[in-house]
Formats: sequence, C-alpha cells, structure tokens
Amino acid sequence: MGTSATTEAKALPQFSTITITDQRPEPRGKVEVTPNAGRILFQNNDPVEYRIRFYKPDADPNAGGSIDLLLPAKGFLTLLIRKDDAFSYSVMDPHSENAMTGKGGGPATN
Repeated sequence: MGTSATTEAKALPQFSTITITDQRPEPRGKVEVTPNAGRILFQNNDPVEYRIRFYKPDADPNAGGSIDLLLPAKGFLTLLIRKDDAFSYSVMDPHSENAMTGKGGGPATN
C-alpha cells in the first residue's frame, strides 16, 4: 500500500531559533519553518544591539526593497514567515548602512 506525499514530506517546525554570538548567526544556512505563521526567533547573546537587514535572496542587500530592524542587546526579534516567503539577512552594527559589513545568513523560509 502506497503512502501519500503528505505523509512522506518532512514536517516543518512551527518555530526555529537563530542565535547571535559575536555578531555571528548560528545556524548560518537555510532555516525553514511552517508556512502557517511560522516564527524564526533571533536571539542576541551579545551585550550590544545589532541592525538586522532582511532582503530577498539574490537581491542586492544595499538596494531598495530591504528592511532593517533593531535586535536589542541580550534581546530577541521574531520574524513571522508566510507561505512562499524567503529572506536572507545581515547582522550589522546599528550605525552601518552597508550590509556587506555585517555577518549574514539565510535564507529564512518555509
């Protein structure tokens, strides 16, 4: 008796955590959560705040269309993921405008 593709597919988690230590995200690669308002929590272990720039994969992170959010020192930031969303990100100094100065990762997707 065959199994459906649904039962064979890997179940995605409702949430996942990306930990920032010494400005470096871990894990650095693809982080995937369920498309039903899945959450990716950015946890900052450092005593300094960071600018997190989210942008579409394969896009220029310094061009328009990106969004910057503040990750507080020793704080948290939650990214909600909708169906078919995908974002790369850069962990930057809050005073920097250039994403290339940051440590990146992603994509965060479903």
